[in-house]
Amino acid sequence: MNPRLDRLHVTRLDVVLTAVLTVAGLVQALVLPFAAPGVGELFVVGSTLPLAWRRRHPVEAAAVSSAFWLITMDGFPLLGFVTVLLQFYALGAYGAPRAAVWAVSVWACVTGVVGTLLGPEVPTAAIGSVLVVVAPVLAGRVVRRQRQQHQALLDLARELEAEKRKVQEAAVSEERARVARELHDVLGHELTLIAVQAEAASAALRLAPDRATAPVEAIRETAHRTLREIRAALDVVAPPTDPTDATPAGLTDLARRARDAGIANSLTVTGTPWAGHTSVWLAVHRIVRECLTNAGRHAPGTPVTVDVHWTRDTVTVTAVNAAGAGAQARAVDDSRTGDREGRGLAGMRHRAELLGGTFAATKGDGRFEVHVTLPQPGAAA
Repeated sequence: MNPRLDRLHVTRLDVVLTAVLTVAGLVQALVLPFAAPGVGELFVVGSTLPLAWRRRHPVEAAAVSSAFWLITMDGFPLLGFVTVLLQFYALGAYGAPRAAVWAVSVWACVTGVVGTLLGPEVPTAAIGSVLVVVAPVLAGRVVRRQRQQHQALLDLARELEAEKRKVQEAAVSEERARVARELHDVLGHELTLIAVQAEAASAALRLAPDRATAPVEAIRETAHRTLREIRAALDVVAPPTDPTDATPAGLTDLARRARDAGIANSLTVTGTPWAGHTSVWLAVHRIVRECLTNAGRHAPGTPVTVDVHWTRDTVTVTAVNAAGAGAQARAVDDSRTGDREGRGLAGMRHRAELLGGTFAATKGDGRFEVHVTLPQPGAAA
């Protein structure tokens, strides 16, 4: 846009159209007069010049242009109808508010009818003076509505794109949180086992060096297994799918490894486990592992009783052990606030709620108990 034209609130195209139509009308007024000398030229300039402002000020331009239709003449400029069509199409397409648009349209119809009746045309020509105003205004309103609908669709598309980005960002954050939970569960459990085994190896080296081989070998196996599980946890492309965990044998092996590391426990599995549903099996495995880890960390030397009960619609995990010096009690409170000590319990709570289940951790009568219930996927429906 030319800065000068912008200051005048006109566009280059409208200036060109106005100049061409004005010149054509003035030439006709000189060569083929359609009014008294000076009157025709006044009509051409007054009715055509406002066309330059038809986009920026359509209501005012149409009102001023149609006011000159009250001038009595013996004819009409040949290109005057083009001016009228352009002027009132712009009124319908760009004019606002709606009341002002229709008020100017009525004003133009009145001036058109009056000008026609005062001129040499037959009275029925007044109908044409009304149609030449109403038709382009209606066409302009239709185009304006379509343009608004198109803009609304564009705005909606932008909003949907923004929502899509938010969903993707939330998915990335959730995946990062999942990886963090997996790493905490893996490292918390396996490093607890390594610490217990290291203490056993240290005692064996002091008292009976020949017995240190077994705990050292257990440390080596635990370290390798920890590395494998960390690699699986870092696989952010797909959820973890460790088939060895999603079986009763996986739970039995987990309990055995914990006993070998010095965490006394008894595991009981009752009922008929569901076929498939790997996500539930993995959650059960991780919850049992975290219960054993917490007992070994906060109440070392005390036995842990773990019961896994399968029904047709739910699976329940219950872990009970002696409470350890207040540490697990603090962990219960911290799990509700997200503090670091309670992150293991918070992870179990999150796993349960993610699958539509419930979680509870309580301390009383010298016992610490974790109770988790998970529904069978699709059972609620």
